[in-house]
Amino acid sequence: MSFWGMFRSRSAPVAAAARAEATVPPAYTVDAEMLTDVGCVRDHNEDCVSLLREQADGRPDRTLVIVADGMGGHNAGEVASALAVRLVEAAYPEMRIQPAENLKHALEHANAAIHKQALDHEEMRGMGTTCTALLLQDGYGYSAHVGDSRLYLIRNREIYLMSEDHSAVMELVTAGALTLEQARQHPDKNVITRSLGGKEHVEVSTWPHPLHLLADDRFLLCSDGMYDQIEDEEICWLVSSQSPANACRQLVDIARQRGGGDNISVAVVALRPVDRGR
Repeated sequence: MSFWGMFRSRSAPVAAAARAEATVPPAYTVDAEMLTDVGCVRDHNEDCVSLLREQADGRPDRTLVIVADGMGGHNAGEVASALAVRLVEAAYPEMRIQPAENLKHALEHANAAIHKQALDHEEMRGMGTTCTALLLQDGYGYSAHVGDSRLYLIRNREIYLMSEDHSAVMELVTAGALTLEQARQHPDKNVITRSLGGKEHVEVSTWPHPLHLLADDRFLLCSDGMYDQIEDEEICWLVSSQSPANACRQLVDIARQRGGGDNISVAVVALRPVDRGR
């Protein structure tokens, strides 16, 4: 098994996981759930989540998961997040071929569409959205990401942060001016430096290589309304020990119990091993 920069999420802003050399895809089925909640303070939900599944006999399930956290005045944030999700969903069939490239292009296309809509409608000026997408296909995982929503991998009961927050505070962490613990309490922790729709062109972050999936892998995608309230160790334990449906519900409940100051969105994906001999 080879590695590219494997770090625990506690000690690095970006953690990439193992790329295995095995050529035979793992035998697994996908168990996935998602949940979004307005929280305890906001009067409407600007988050948008999506889960697309394609199941075929003899092949691992093909799955696309998207979490988007919108921003902008006059409820335009929910317009931006919904448009991002709809356009990335629309590109799902194209991702069968050249998945990494087409997933990235889907976010770039969404950025252009959101930016144009904001320019064409004065009441939507300044709207934008984060977008974190995970594609599982033929035994490999692919990701494309803009903003500060997050993607975690839980493997062998260890948690890895697979996305980098595009935020001013995370730039300070990367520069060594802040620790991750200090960043968690910083007043500007949610000021993002990159979004879909903010500019005509956007840099989409992707993994340097496809992630070779292992049976029993679990993924969590979430908005900052969740991870701001819950420590990595708690996330790891809940996602490892609970079904995706129960994990989603409990993560949202905990975030609400601790203030729920923002919209809360989570999606949990579990790869269930399949006995090839059956």
